[in-house]
Amino acid sequence: FMEEASKRRVVASTKMNATSSRSHAICVLRIKGVLEDSTKFQAKLTLVDLAGSERIKKTGAAGNRAQEGININKGLFILGQVVSALAEQRPKFKRKPPYRDSKLTR
Repeated sequence: FMEEASKRRVVASTKMNATSSRSHAICVLRIKGVLEDSTKFQAKLTLVDLAGSERIKKTGAAGNRAQEGININKGLFILGQVVSALAEQRPKFKRKPPYRDSKLTR
């Protein structure tokens, strides 16, 4: 599965990074087993690789690459807002997480 996912990974060269990740990846591992004492168990491990936030000026991106960077930055910004909304404990400041504002958080 990891090889297949690696084939789908999108990278591009910028001034800051020769192999800049241009895509997000999520890998979910589900493990089920039986211990020596016959106890059954199951676990779930979710690995997330997010494309990096970039400053357009520093990367020298233009055209489609620049728009790609803008979209990546927007997705990461919305993810931050979702996490903040979920973590907020004070009822006065509690708000609905903006899941639908980005493909990353839908």
